[in-house]
Amino acid sequence: MEFSIRQYFRSLTITDAILIIFCILAIIFFLPGKRGEGSSVLVYKDAGLWGSYDLFENRIIEIDEHNTIEIKDSKAGIVFSDCPDKRCVKQGFSNTMPIICMPNKLVLRFENSSDEIKLYLQ
Repeated sequence: MEFSIRQYFRSLTITDAILIIFCILAIIFFLPGKRGEGSSVLVYKDAGLWGSYDLFENRIIEIDEHNTIEIKDSKAGIVFSDCPDKRCVKQGFSNTMPIICMPNKLVLRFENSSDEIKLYLQ
């Protein structure tokens, strides 16, 4: 017995087709895309908000003489820090997990529009 895609589609009922279409639409509308509106990095320095930057605009931002961050390819990271262990620089680039430089009191926190939707659903 040979299996073909035509036989599979002929065996589908209207209910099956509606369920498949509903699942595809749910994936498109409810899962966050790579380029979601409002995706940004919030930069905190000394426990205060220092600035907010769009993740889709590549740039290098010099925070002060101690830290420099870079935004590229929808991710951000600390590229220069004069702290002793440089763990923040070694962490690399991210767009989800916060990046923290404890000695220089610098925090990069990521936010997007799907975060706001999650807050409303809780």
